[in-house]
Amino acid sequence: MRTWMKCAAVASLALVAGTAVAADHTDGPAVKMDPATDINDVYTWAKDGKLVLAMSVGGVQAPDAFSDAALYTFHLHTQTKFPEAPAPDKSNRLTCKFPKANEAECWLVASGGKVLDYVKGDPSTEAMSESGKLRVHAAKHADPFFFFLAGLNKAIETVQTAAASLMSYPSGCPKLDAATVTALQTQLTTDVSKTPAGPAVNNFAMLNQLILVAEVDPTAVGTGDYVAVWGSTNKIGQ
Repeated sequence: MRTWMKCAAVASLALVAGTAVAADHTDGPAVKMDPATDINDVYTWAKDGKLVLAMSVGGVQAPDAFSDAALYTFHLHTQTKFPEAPAPDKSNRLTCKFPKANEAECWLVASGGKVLDYVKGDPSTEAMSESGKLRVHAAKHADPFFFFLAGLNKAIETVQTAAASLMSYPSGCPKLDAATVTALQTQLTTDVSKTPAGPAVNNFAMLNQLILVAEVDPTAVGTGDYVAVWGSTNKIGQ
């Protein structure tokens, strides 16, 4: 199988609580030929003892259906500390395909190749496996990602201006001082173009995305305190 498009961002989540998100809108020319394979965002969170996974695809304005020529995969890896790069060959996978309208097939597969759970059905409402431990929903919805473009651009400008005077973490990311943090919080939450200034504007409010959501039993993922999640789309048969 040839990788068609791969989202390299990793979202890590403490299994006890919390939400993680990795974001990216619009990718290279290969996925533009099939926009339904263009990963925008990957989310994961814990709810009622379950692990919830979500992937939005479709670029800036999504088509009406998932691609019948692609596989949509969540790669899942538990670990004992954060950050820790997941080893691809140690990851479990939840892979879904959409052979026709209102039909999905999804497999939860262990790193060794054993199928842990399987579901087939209409995901437009909800498809559930026989075990009841895997549930899948896939449909077109409003983009859940809040994006304030003017605020982001201003925040980037602020960090670039302050960068020379800031210390850095080993990763290269700047250690922000209190004044810069306060300025960034204001810029990202306040629309200063208005008089008086108002709340930030969600520039994605009118955009719709294809969203794949799955709920899995966390015991099928592993036993570590953290789970690293990343998403990919792959062309079937290549």
